[in-house]
This record gives sequence, C-alpha cells and structure tokens, in this order.
Amino acid sequence: MKEMDEILELCVYQMEIAAAGYEMMGRMLDQTSLQLTIKQAGISQIYIYGGGYLGIQLYKAVNQFVNVLSIVDQKGKLLIDIPDIPVISLDKLKNVYNGQKVVITPHKFYREIYQELSKFIEKDQLVYLGELLGGKL
Repeated sequence: MKEMDEILELCVYQMEIAAAGYEMMGRMLDQTSLQLTIKQAGISQIYIYGGGYLGIQLYKAVNQFVNVLSIVDQKGKLLIDIPDIPVISLDKLKNVYNGQKVVITPHKFYREIYQELSKFIEKDQLVYLGELLGGKL
C-alpha cells in the first residue's frame, strides 16, 4: 500500500509540473500583457535560463521588445536546434554576467537552479517565469 501511495504522489507531482508548464506557455501568448509587465519592471536586458520549450518560447515571445542576451542552459544547448537563438552554458554565464535579470524557466528544478545562480547573481536579479508572467516582480 505504501508503494502505491508513493507512486500516486509521484504521478500527481508530475501532473502539477506539466500543468504549470502549459499554463505558463499559454500566458506567453498574451504579448501585450507580457510587454507591459517587462516595461513596468524596467527590464531592458535579460538572460533566460533553460533551453527547453519554456525558455525557447519565452525568447520568441519577448525578443521583439527586450534585449535577450542569451538563453543559458547547463548543457549549453537548446532542446531543439534553432540556429538564430543564442545559447550559452552556465559556466559561460559566470564569465559574462553583468547585473542583468535572469528569468528561470524550468519549473521542475527551480529551487536547485535558483540556489546555483544565487551563488554569483544577486537574488533580486533572479525571477521565476511564473512570477514574471503573473506580474509579481
């Protein structure tokens, strides 16, 4: 019985992650709201952490009205090869970072990524994609 409860908890957790990802993808379709949020926050340059679907979609959604310096991914590559999207590794970010906001897109590993980035980035410069899309900076 304990094993079934653990399996059920894992399934629920995975469904919550998937639901959060879909909700964020949907919110990125509202370009007017996204542009207003970024403008109100005074963001002119950002790095996007996460080379998966959310990171790529965020890049495509905001690239017209904010300077996206690069997508940052631990592996230094995107989930889908898109040559016109700049991508760098976490180690490269450590060398080039200069005080810009970093939007963390992965929902599943947010805490671990936040802890790693906060070793060299001020905490007020780190924002979770869900916060950005919700307008709570």
